[in-house]
Amino acid sequence: MKKLILSIALLGFTLNSAAQDFSWGPKLSISSPSFNLKDVTSIGNGGDAIQLLKDTDPVLGYQLGVFARISLMGIYVQPELLFSNTKSEISYAVLLDTDENTSAETIVGEVKLNKIDIPVMFGKRFLKVFRVNAGPVFTLPLSDNISLEGLDEAIKEVETNYKSVTVGAQIGAGLDLSILTLDFRYEIGLQSISDGITIGNATFNPDQRLNQFLVSVGLKF
Repeated sequence: MKKLILSIALLGFTLNSAAQDFSWGPKLSISSPSFNLKDVTSIGNGGDAIQLLKDTDPVLGYQLGVFARISLMGIYVQPELLFSNTKSEISYAVLLDTDENTSAETIVGEVKLNKIDIPVMFGKRFLKVFRVNAGPVFTLPLSDNISLEGLDEAIKEVETNYKSVTVGAQIGAGLDLSILTLDFRYEIGLQSISDGITIGNATFNPDQRLNQFLVSVGLKF
């Protein structure tokens, strides 16, 4: 993590030395994340019991941090350092097959993930106001919590195995109005952010990619 942040800071310093224009400032984003957890099943230890895990509705999250914008030869580079809080609902169900019927107990919970996001956007400005940009985003998880209220005490424990660093991509457009800067982006997860989720004795291995829409506002100094 330290090497990644140091490399990005060094890149920004190098570009700033030759930059035609430099600006920076704070920014705040509202996100609508979606975790890819659809219909993941696991055979439990209780006979014919089958555990089912899937995502439901996204919950609004936020990002807060700083950005720098360096213009050079008609294009600009915009690295950012953001603390990010994302939330999404998940549905956990235990299906019990008997000779007479099939019963299901469904519990809806919430996934909370705190992380550091480091987008490095490359863009082009039009008419001094409009912008388009795209670039990679590096994600470093800090802490996580899955809350599934109503689970039996025997399966109360929920474990996740998030990777230390993952890479995604962002694409979007922006608008500059004096010192106010607006951004509209879509983020695509290029790899799963975890190696599995364990609920009680059931282990799930979803391709857990984080996709999200982002609306940002910042001040440009």
